Amino acid sequence: MGQVLLTFEIMPNGLEVDLDTMRKGVETKISGFCKIEQVEIKPIAFGLKALMMNIVVEDEEGMMDRVEAEIGSVEGVQSARVFALNKI
Repeated sequence: MGQVLLTFEIMPNGLEVDLDTMRKGVETKISGFCKIEQVEIKPIAFGLKALMMNIVVEDEEGMMDRVEAEIGSVEGVQSARVFALNKI
């Protein structure tokens, strides 16, 4: 079927959340079924920062929802949304 590159914007619960710890938690949760290509920290507003993660997954039904649910279950994550989607 091919693969899809998903860019997720992952928001922390607050300013006190350590983004490195949150990133490691996300990597641990999803590393078994997808590949993380790139991670960067993006300033949002008033000192709040988000993780931007490029993740490659197989183009299968329900895969995007699975990744989103796994990321959302990590401690410190308030929300995760697909920021961009590209077929590769």
